[in-house]
This record gives sequence, C-alpha cells and structure tokens, in this order.
Amino acid sequence: MKSSIGYVLQQWRKQRRYSQLQLSLELGISSKHVSFIETGRSVPSREMILRIGEFLVLPKREINRGLYSAGYAPVYTELPFDHDELKPVFSAIDQMIENHMPYPALVMNQFWDVVKVNDSAQIILYELGYSGQGNLVEALVNDDPKTSKIINWHESVLSVLVRLRQEISMLGGSRRLEELEESLSACLSPNHDVINIGDKQVISPTKLRVDGSELSFFSIISQLSTIQDVTVSELKVELMFPSDEKTKEYYALSL
Repeated sequence: MKSSIGYVLQQWRKQRRYSQLQLSLELGISSKHVSFIETGRSVPSREMILRIGEFLVLPKREINRGLYSAGYAPVYTELPFDHDELKPVFSAIDQMIENHMPYPALVMNQFWDVVKVNDSAQIILYELGYSGQGNLVEALVNDDPKTSKIINWHESVLSVLVRLRQEISMLGGSRRLEELEESLSACLSPNHDVINIGDKQVISPTKLRVDGSELSFFSIISQLSTIQDVTVSELKVELMFPSDEKTKEYYALSL
C-alpha cells in the first residue's frame, strides 16, 4: 500500500539512491530488517523512523507522514499562520523583509506561492505585470518573453527551472512542483534547456526593465530550517540585491 510506512521509507531510500544494504550499515541494523520494514513484515519503532528520517534528510512533512502511517503521533506541528505560537516567527520574517528596504524581498511557500512582500518587491511585481498572480512560476509561464520586462527572460526562467528541479529532488517528488516544472519547461525550446555560464561569470543576475531603467539583481534565499512547524519551515525568504552600480544608484535616489 502506498500509504504504508514500508512504502514511504522504500520510496525515500530509492530517491536518495541507497541500497537496502547501504541503509542498514548506516543505521546499524541488518539488511533483512530493512527488507522486513519495507515489505510490511516488521513495523519500525518511532525512534527508528526518526533515525531514518534524519539520515535520509526527509522533509518534516514526510517524517510526519511516515510516523502517522506507522500508527504514531506526528512529531512536528502544522499550525495555522495566525496561531499565537507563530507570531514571533512571522514578526522576524516581517522585520527581515522590511529591513531589506529599499531593495525587494519576498516570502514564498514551497509551491512558489507569494506569501509576503515588502513595498519594493510589490512595485517590481506590479511593473512586471505579476501583482495579480499569486504564484511566481505561473506568472513566468503566463509571461510573454517577447514583451516581458524581464530582459534576460530565458536565463531567468532557466535559473528558476534549476531551482524547481532541485526542490523536487529534495522533496522526493511533489506533484504540484512537478506540474509547475513541466509548465515552465514547456516555455523553453529543447536547445534552450541548459544554462550557459560564462567562464568569468560570478553572478547570474536577473535583469528587469523598471520605470524606464534597467535594473540587475541577484538573490539570497533563506529558509527557516530550525522551526519545528511543517508549514512555516517550508517558507523561503528571497532577498534581492543590486548586482551593478546602476541598480544601486537607482535605489539610492529613492531614499
């Protein structure tokens, strides 16, 4: 059964490219025991599931799923965003993106839905024609590269595509992310599906046409990995920084 603990662990073991023997050696148990767990002949203890989850670097949501399928209570919370216990976390996120002004900053969930933005990012999204769309990947898919205000549209889409594929690999296959990846990949011709990086290129910037100016950015992405809540731990904060003096000067004039 696809919902059984054995199936869940087997799929993640294969996703991380470990054989039953390799996993057994890492966990200090017999390969027969691993086989029995995966076939359902043996139910692992709660501690064993957590050990496997830690070793295979499973997302918190998947660890909870594994525990639940084995009959144990989930270890990570999944609270609504307005819960009192999450107020310090969202206060810190708000402080981070507001302190990043005048440069753009935005917060997305694991499916690239925009959760929060600062004023500068709101202006950028409006200029790009993306402010009415809640998902950043879908906004790119619906954008026309011939008229887009993203000057290096193909390079920027490829960068997002690489990030999507990495996230799909780490998450073990998310149907929603796979659909977004398929839609975005379809926007590119097959011979444009490889990033061309110059020998001396340190930064691969996103170049935008905003308010009659050409702006260039690179991003630093942060995730809340120490937060013991499933949904909040999946959020990512993207801080956009100027990658040239012209962009710095543009924002210096806005202060």
